[in-house]
Amino acid sequence: MSTINITTEQLNNNQPIDSWAKAGEFNYVNVDNLSLRYLTMGQGEPLVLIHTIRSQLDYFQKIIPQLAKHYQVIALDLPGHGKSQISHQVHNKPLFVSAVTGLIKKLNLNNVTLVGESIGAAIALGIAAEKKVTVKQVFALNSADYNNSNGLDRSSILGKILFTGIRLPIIGFIISNAERSQVLKKVFEGGFVDNTQLPESLIAEFSQSGNRKGFAKAFRSIFLNWTSWVEGVKQYQNIDVPVELIYSDHDWSLPQERLDNQKRIKHAQLKTIDQCGHFSALEKPNDILKIILADKKFN
Repeated sequence: MSTINITTEQLNNNQPIDSWAKAGEFNYVNVDNLSLRYLTMGQGEPLVLIHTIRSQLDYFQKIIPQLAKHYQVIALDLPGHGKSQISHQVHNKPLFVSAVTGLIKKLNLNNVTLVGESIGAAIALGIAAEKKVTVKQVFALNSADYNNSNGLDRSSILGKILFTGIRLPIIGFIISNAERSQVLKKVFEGGFVDNTQLPESLIAEFSQSGNRKGFAKAFRSIFLNWTSWVEGVKQYQNIDVPVELIYSDHDWSLPQERLDNQKRIKHAQLKTIDQCGHFSALEKPNDILKIILADKKFN
């Protein structure tokens, strides 16, 4: 297994690890010429967590410790996100699916449970459809499978301005380079019913990661290549493992988009979380845990 072990100080810029992560171990793995940060915690069957756009593995901080009581949890920073390497590659869905698939292979994980939120859910479904690794089941939270939208442009008026304009020449470059923590906070708040569930420390971490050299260009590349996510849903008909499509009642997806996803996937179950926005793992972590751990003791 090709991994790069680095110290806590290197990983956290001389800052202590947050209390939720102290029981875990951080490492890096080389996949497709990219260095990806990942966290492992717990023992048992492998469960891989795949975060949303513009976040990182810390996004799942409210559910990782509980999941680690039942699984070997592996959470990663997607390419260009968090502390994973930023590259000049085209940032489309195949890149992200290949990166997570590569990590699963490098870590010799088999019979994997995949849990993803937003684009993380779409990536998990893409991995299950390609069948390049053995997947046991998929929990797809608010999957970013939209028609004529990237989701964020539905989050708020600010989101519509930013994430429609980000694809435009010149203006898009300015937008991608002009992010500030307060703007980022407002965009994320557009994905909550109760935005008090969005930790200030998490926004600060996301903002710090977004200030890295090359991030703005890589982030904009996702939106310039959004058609790859729309096209990617065609593969879902190949999925033959159990899938739970979990949508919040205030998610950015439209009711018909949710039903369309259920129709694409054989035997997919559709569930709804009440009084919750797009970022369900942060806003309603206990609801998510109850669904994932339905056949285990959850306390």
